[in-house]
Amino acid sequence: MRRVLNKKINKFILFLVIFLMTIGIFNYKVLKVHGYPLFRKIQHELILYKTKDYKTKETEHFIIRYPMEDEKIIDLVAKASEKHYKEVCDRFNYHPEHKTTVIVYDNPEDLMNNASLKQGKPPMGVYFASTIQILSPRLWIPQGEEIEEIFMNEGPMVHEFTHLLVDDLTRGNYPLWFTEGVALYQEYLQTGYVWGETLSYEEKPYTVEELTDDFHKLDMMLAYKRSFEIVKEMVEREGFDEINQLLKDLGYGRSFEAIFAK
Repeated sequence: MRRVLNKKINKFILFLVIFLMTIGIFNYKVLKVHGYPLFRKIQHELILYKTKDYKTKETEHFIIRYPMEDEKIIDLVAKASEKHYKEVCDRFNYHPEHKTTVIVYDNPEDLMNNASLKQGKPPMGVYFASTIQILSPRLWIPQGEEIEEIFMNEGPMVHEFTHLLVDDLTRGNYPLWFTEGVALYQEYLQTGYVWGETLSYEEKPYTVEELTDDFHKLDMMLAYKRSFEIVKEMVEREGFDEINQLLKDLGYGRSFEAIFAK
């Protein structure tokens, strides 16, 4: 099924590119932002197909899928999902048209496979193709600890939901460091958590160019710290409306480097 869909998509994109080049209005970034929602929709449907046998629980703004018999944990995920929904959406002046899919796993390998993560330690949460995919808190919160308090204040829901909003608004047109910085800043606003507060740079902090071009090659902890710092500095200097305008410009297909240089 996946192979057939990919062939059809490739033929469609090829036809569209040739057509636009013929009439002289081909622009790669503009084409990318208009084609991106289709790719993401197909990926989303594939994930829903893979989890079609999962149980579901609906809240006002979320549909939670889960394979385990653990209603207490699912109720906690539902509570955490809704807790900051209004504040985060209001800040971006954007509310998703449809309910957001949240998938809770009790098997880290299933999360890695469904989120297309090839290697590394399974994260406690990840955003991928309009879905928030998380590990059951029981897998990463030590036994005997207060699960609800830790998950509500240190869990991934605000962070990953922010990624979804940024992805929607920009149509996928953003550098990785920027969406991480915005997500970490939202965590800071909602929970007071300051990423990398105890970390220090051995040399100069990373530049925007380094973050944009080599994010995966940098020290991950320091790269996230610097991403958070840059977004926080932008908001404190210009206000969050500046972030929203940047997201809107990116959604039109404009270059991040050109917009940020202003």
